[in-house]
Amino acid sequence: MTMKEITDGLKNLLLDNHYNPVTIQFYEREWKKIQSFLMTEYGDEGFDMERGLAYLEKQYGFQTKYNDGTLSQQRVQLLRVVHMLEDYRLHQVLTRRYYASKNPIRLNPYYAGIHTGYCNALSSSGLSKSTIGHYTSISMVFMDYLSQKEYDRSVLSAWIPVMDISEHWLDTVLKRWSRMSVRYATSSAISRKLEWFSSNLASEIHMPAVSKKSKIPSVWTTEELQELLHAVDRSSPIGKRDYAMILMACILGLRVSDIKNLRFGNFDWSNKKISMIQHKTHKPLSLPIPDAVGWAVIDYIKNGRPKYYDTDVVFIKHMPPFDPLSDNDHLVNRIICHMRKAGIRRDKDRHSGFHSLRHCAGSMLLEMETPLPVITSIMGHSDTDVTGIYLKTDLKKLSECVLAPPVNAYG
Repeated sequence: MTMKEITDGLKNLLLDNHYNPVTIQFYEREWKKIQSFLMTEYGDEGFDMERGLAYLEKQYGFQTKYNDGTLSQQRVQLLRVVHMLEDYRLHQVLTRRYYASKNPIRLNPYYAGIHTGYCNALSSSGLSKSTIGHYTSISMVFMDYLSQKEYDRSVLSAWIPVMDISEHWLDTVLKRWSRMSVRYATSSAISRKLEWFSSNLASEIHMPAVSKKSKIPSVWTTEELQELLHAVDRSSPIGKRDYAMILMACILGLRVSDIKNLRFGNFDWSNKKISMIQHKTHKPLSLPIPDAVGWAVIDYIKNGRPKYYDTDVVFIKHMPPFDPLSDNDHLVNRIICHMRKAGIRRDKDRHSGFHSLRHCAGSMLLEMETPLPVITSIMGHSDTDVTGIYLKTDLKKLSECVLAPPVNAYG
């Protein structure tokens, strides 16, 4: 498709979806620049993703700045422009909704009814709130996609077109997400939706195989952890809270969801133990409380936690009405805040949230030669295969597995 064909169709979709006129003007300015670039570089107006990325590199040094970590958020918005053009070229749909609160998706009554029924089914599924929220969001975008493609019930009731729908939609929506785990979760959400609609449809969805061993987990060095903890202002109430939560993640290896849901009754101070039902796996977990963790929690409860008695949740917000921390807030920004104070640079290829601190606990247990089944129990994993990813972080142990080549191996 030519740029004119793409941009004419896209503008109509932007108008139909109530995009702000100023936003549309921004897109049109960039479209004209890309069109001029295509004529200069290639002698025609044919557009594809490769040409779009070439434009970003030549015009803004996009790839170079991304690699060295100097790409500004304003420039990232330009990548959205290119993605939208590619989406329309491939599937004639608009799927990039970056400001949903300002410009929500508006479904017609038919698809709104399907979405509502699915959400009602999710509410009684036993899934966690965060998973339900994730599936609900995916459902909304999926219904919007079907609506734009003008699919109806007769198409949804057929088996073979579902393969076309699912593959097109996944390819369109997930190009910006490289992690296979995200693709798997999204496929799972759509499979569950189609299973709710018809069990026959669910069987047509391909579930990508995801290996948790495919990537080395993000692990902090001892020096980085010390710098991070030292940067936390333990004289402030929020600092006391963050310090205790960070210690629980990197020493006990608790998931942030479990830390946020801790209640006073989970602590057995007499026996220095903490016991809970894990939020993710629904399995019981009991761990000893090291002195450093225990005193940090006590310091927060006595000297930092707001005097608020309507909830027995330990870690709460520090602004009225002092609610428990949101299920959807993974507290990444709290870690980033302390990293900045500590002067620890964020690497685009490394995680920097609470889950990366949890990885530290697994790696430290491995370094202390703790048996893998014991680490599995402490970390609350479902089996030792999941825990096995931490084997990759112990380079010293891995080096011992390397066999020296025979003396005359190379003649």
